[in-house]
Amino acid sequence: MSPTMTARRKKRKDEIKVTIEPFRNQADYKTCEDIQREALHSQDIDIIPIPLLLQASRSGGILLGAYSGLGDMVGFTFSILGIIDDKPVQNCSILAVRAAYRNFDVGFKLMLALRKEACKRKITCITTSFDPMQPLLSYFFLGKLGFRTDAYEENLYGETTSQSDRGLPTDRMSAMWDLQDAETVKLLETGPVRHDFRKELKRTSVINQLSENVPGLHTSSPVKTDCSANLFLFEVPYNLQEIKNRDLVAATEWQRTMRKVFHGYFKKGYSVTDFWTAEQDGRLRAGYILKKQ
Repeated sequence: MSPTMTARRKKRKDEIKVTIEPFRNQADYKTCEDIQREALHSQDIDIIPIPLLLQASRSGGILLGAYSGLGDMVGFTFSILGIIDDKPVQNCSILAVRAAYRNFDVGFKLMLALRKEACKRKITCITTSFDPMQPLLSYFFLGKLGFRTDAYEENLYGETTSQSDRGLPTDRMSAMWDLQDAETVKLLETGPVRHDFRKELKRTSVINQLSENVPGLHTSSPVKTDCSANLFLFEVPYNLQEIKNRDLVAATEWQRTMRKVFHGYFKKGYSVTDFWTAEQDGRLRAGYILKKQ
């Protein structure tokens, strides 16, 4: 992306002003149901209903909306109060933004507001789960916000009607966001590091290689299961979501590979601590960073 395009994109982001605040009235609850349908492309059985949103928010949960300059709700986040190791946590159950606003950091601003509200309540950890087969989500939670995970759960939600889950088990990463961690605070202040894969891969261990026998369909070499480096990269196709929609057999093989990598290395004491993205030779590359804890 050229400097001019980058500056233009930044200017467009700055022009989109949103306000983050608690839901204002009953109509907002109805609107958030509509936003869920738009964001998840699912049937109503998988929509979080108004009564649950109301009761959970009155029982320690957090419900925040993002509002445009015209006062319209364009996104929201919802977390439930929980307990882990005898300490209170907020579990971010859903983060949804209208399609027209997804390239303007609305979701990021919602998560920062959720973090601020949790800290006000003396809560130091937020948990969530996300689909590791969606690189954009992995980058958002791991690379941009600073979530960490050492838990991979197979078919967590069973069968759903969500378009993004169609045809595959609902495997998820269960991640934690340490709100007081110094590295996380620095990440939020300075933003994600820009990576140069050509240079990074000279000093970083890699457990697999990608090949592209069919345009747009990357496959993986057999993964190394005995890597002992303190930190290593597990590369995945940047367009994994497109592969899911295009070739279910290829997507299933990628899910099997992820299960093998994450289950195996989590048992050895590794955690996923970052998600790298970079452009090299005209194509996007991406991968999970696993680090020995």
